[in-house]
Amino acid sequence: MKLETTHQSWRAAAALGIAIGVTLSLGACSSGSGASTDGEKLILWDYQQEPGAEYLKRLTDYTAETGIEVERVAIKYEDFLGKILQAAAANSLPDVIMIDNPWNSAMAAEGVLLDLTDRVEEWGQWDQYFDGPAESATWDGKIYGVPNESNDLIMYYDKTVFDEAGLAAPTTWEELKSAAEQLTTADRYGFSTSMIKSENSVFVFESLLWQAGADLDSLDSPEALEAMEFLKSLQDSGAMSKEVLSWDLRGGVTELVNGRSAIAFGGTWDGGWIEENMDNELGIALLPAGPAGQASNLGGENWAITATSKHADAAWDLVTFAVDPEQSLPYLVESGQLPSRQDIAEEQAFTQEPFATYIEQLAVARARVYGPEYPRMADALTTAFQSVLSGQEGPEAALQEAATTIQPLLAE
Repeated sequence: MKLETTHQSWRAAAALGIAIGVTLSLGACSSGSGASTDGEKLILWDYQQEPGAEYLKRLTDYTAETGIEVERVAIKYEDFLGKILQAAAANSLPDVIMIDNPWNSAMAAEGVLLDLTDRVEEWGQWDQYFDGPAESATWDGKIYGVPNESNDLIMYYDKTVFDEAGLAAPTTWEELKSAAEQLTTADRYGFSTSMIKSENSVFVFESLLWQAGADLDSLDSPEALEAMEFLKSLQDSGAMSKEVLSWDLRGGVTELVNGRSAIAFGGTWDGGWIEENMDNELGIALLPAGPAGQASNLGGENWAITATSKHADAAWDLVTFAVDPEQSLPYLVESGQLPSRQDIAEEQAFTQEPFATYIEQLAVARARVYGPEYPRMADALTTAFQSVLSGQEGPEAALQEAATTIQPLLAE
């Protein structure tokens, strides 16, 4: 699923952190899969409402090769976690699930997912995965998923406007601020992105935190303060509109498309849409480096096997079949998503622009691996930068409040 839908629906994930700890302790369960007991059928849950032909072909090809039927159940994204919770409480989980990668650590921490560490080591292909995607499937030193595809945050800019001004794409925070200020006019802001109250904006601000050298465990640090003050400075200079508080990531890049912004941070999944709809020439570049260097946020989905599946061997065969380069490459080309594996990233389809830049950014993209309480952490972080950008609080006070909320959640 493309990330704009995933992130707009993040509230559903709050149920995982609140309810799952009350209802689940599945690591010790011995049965309960929704699959048949004769070993000839696997149950797969995903939230793909309009899956492409190549997504489905991997499933039918697996059946043709093994004789094992795959019964696919598509659930709406906003209902997905609730269905998982209900199935877990009833001891009737499916065999395989396709999940948004920030959920991986939360489900693993609560015992919903099968530990795949030994299988992955025997498989011998884990070293092909980029660090971020591999990290997204890992919890407490063990592996609980296999990445299906990835995406990340990238910088889009109006190359026509930049060329007219004699400017190059900014590579640092300082250059970004300078270019955004220079290109701000009466009818155009220099910079746009998402600062709405959702995971869209957390996707952006966490990238700034990491570029500054901070993280969710150091929100009361000088580095975190520098990230918040940098964001606020874009607004104070007039280069960033206060309307960012109501834009999701698609809204932020729409400003660029319509000529109302010169630079936008957005997702790689939107690149094709931007290029199709933008009259001026589109430029694509890595996110500008902060004081601590390059960083971007990782999106995407992982395959996972539930801890109660009676058909774990067949489920593992399905997962490894689906992510094999021969099966995965056509799916990635069709979907426009990024490969999580370095060997697939070396294929010609991904060595040309804009994918070469997307994958260069992917190499420094980080996963959101914060455990079952991450939805509450993200909410506290959103409250912090929204209060700063709306003028309700200063950067230091807002970050201190967020740190007070988040620190104990990290330990749970």
